[in-house]
Amino acid sequence: MESEIVKLATKIYITTPSTFTKKEYAPAERPTDIQGKPIVWKWASERLQNEGRALAFIKDHTTIPVPRVIQCGPDSDGIMCLEVQYIDGILCDVVGERCRMPLDQAHTTGHCTECQKIASENTNIFIETKVIPQLRLLRSNKTGLNGVVIPPPRIEQFDCRDAWPPKKCSKGEEYVFCHGDLTRSNILLDPNTLMVKSIIDWESAGFFPEELELSLWRLNYDEYMKTFEDTDKIKQEIELITA
Repeated sequence: MESEIVKLATKIYITTPSTFTKKEYAPAERPTDIQGKPIVWKWASERLQNEGRALAFIKDHTTIPVPRVIQCGPDSDGIMCLEVQYIDGILCDVVGERCRMPLDQAHTTGHCTECQKIASENTNIFIETKVIPQLRLLRSNKTGLNGVVIPPPRIEQFDCRDAWPPKKCSKGEEYVFCHGDLTRSNILLDPNTLMVKSIIDWESAGFFPEELELSLWRLNYDEYMKTFEDTDKIKQEIELITA
């Protein structure tokens, strides 16, 4: 595989045979919206550093499979980057786009609900027996990670405040480590076995009330997007992390 560069609205992905790099845009290179205004990735530098710290923390304190951090910091142009080990896998949410079985055992020639069902069941079991129990053992009396609090996307989209100060618990170590966006699109599977191979995208990770780690891995895309619409629940979650 040759190097591949994918430019999204807010960030750049660079994939090589051995590495995966996520980086912010230089200010002069930012894409623009329909009004011609530069699209700014909120907390870009903080997100990348937070993910780097989270991956290292998980690697040191659990057996949860995550990419190894190679480096995290500004490049020669001063642009923040996170470079990690490349993991060859398929995202859980796209397994069903075609049958993953050998040709002589294929379920179908088109979209494969059976393969998606197998992948989802394998994912549910792995997350609920191997990942969540280990995350629950990691505790802190402050929200966030190393003084940085990046709430789950549904909260961030609803409440656009500039910063979330860490909240300290008065009852001891109350907060548990959360991924923050543990969706099927952030879970890599082995394309041959459809077993979980790695958990990726830890930008929103940190210590939070365990209620904030919704069972997003059990939801399809439409169900996931509905969590952004449940404003009453989001307001309750905000109260839990607001000092």
